[in-house]
Amino acid sequence: MTSSDLEQKVKKVLASLIKKADTPKGSRRILDDFNGKVNRVGGIQKIIGKLKILYDYFRHPATSRTKKALAGAALLYFIIPSDVLPDLIPIAGYVDDAVALGIVWKLLSRELDRFDRRIR
Repeated sequence: MTSSDLEQKVKKVLASLIKKADTPKGSRRILDDFNGKVNRVGGIQKIIGKLKILYDYFRHPATSRTKKALAGAALLYFIIPSDVLPDLIPIAGYVDDAVALGIVWKLLSRELDRFDRRIR
C-alpha cells in the first residue's frame, strides 16, 4: 500500500466517522474512551500532545458543531482499534491514526493553534 493509498483510505473512514462523532453516542464514546486509549498507547509525545489539544477543542462549548464533528472523527479514528491498519499491529497500527490526525489538524490548524494559545 502506498502512502497515497493509505491517505485515501483514511479519508474515507474519516468521512464516515464525522457523522458518528456528531451523534450523542459518538460523543460519549470519545469522552469515555479517549484518556484510557492515550494512557495505553503512550508513544510519541508530539502526536499525543496534538490529540490532547484536539480532545480539549472537541469538549469546549464554543466549538461549532461542524468543527466538533471533524475533530471527533479524528478522535474516534484514534480510539477505534479496527481502522485501515488495525492498532493490534505493533507500531504500524498507529501510522494511519497519525495520518488521520494530520488530515484533520491541517483542516483546523489555524483554529487549533489559536485555541491552544488562548485556552491552554
